[in-house]
Amino acid sequence: MKVTLSAIGVGVVAAMLFATTGAQEAEKRAASAAVSGRAALSERVRTLLAESGVEVGAADTTQAASARTHRELRVSWEADKAALPGPAAAQYTNARGRVALARAAVRREGALPKRRSAELSPTQVVVVALDAEGRMRWCGVVADPRLLRAEVSDPGGELTGQVIYRESAEFVVHYPDDDSITEIRLYHPDWDGQKFSLAPLGAVAAR
Repeated sequence: MKVTLSAIGVGVVAAMLFATTGAQEAEKRAASAAVSGRAALSERVRTLLAESGVEVGAADTTQAASARTHRELRVSWEADKAALPGPAAAQYTNARGRVALARAAVRREGALPKRRSAELSPTQVVVVALDAEGRMRWCGVVADPRLLRAEVSDPGGELTGQVIYRESAEFVVHYPDDDSITEIRLYHPDWDGQKFSLAPLGAVAAR
């Protein structure tokens, strides 16, 4: 009986060690995939900006961002009323607007919030952080707070799901705690059915 119990104990310990090792390996793979995804996003954003005539130089990474803290700022957006195609309920496209700093950047504890996806989408906004020399230090994507999903009735009274844009919204932007970052730019990924282009929404000072 003692031999049997000892064998069971050894088996349990081995199973726990295996599970722990497996979890650690999974975390490493997830972290590696996240880094790879961010690198791919940065390169794609750089290419799209170049195609639209906006050149951003390669980042000087000699000054590393803190991994223990990040920064957060709030940006307000107001649609250009003259550019709206109609009332807000009929605004189905990305209208021109103006951005302004709603609250200066503050330092937050902890690493940057994790994003579910690093893929471009018309329902997101691309955040680009630049230094004083115009070099891209970081980029990421955030959900577009201007979007509102609603049920709209057609002339026959049928309700269909539609995505419309608000006339005003507030962005909460998180970016690395990097003293060299001086400007935050916002871009909307426009999809023409074949490829993306980046439409500028505006820029604010990061300090």
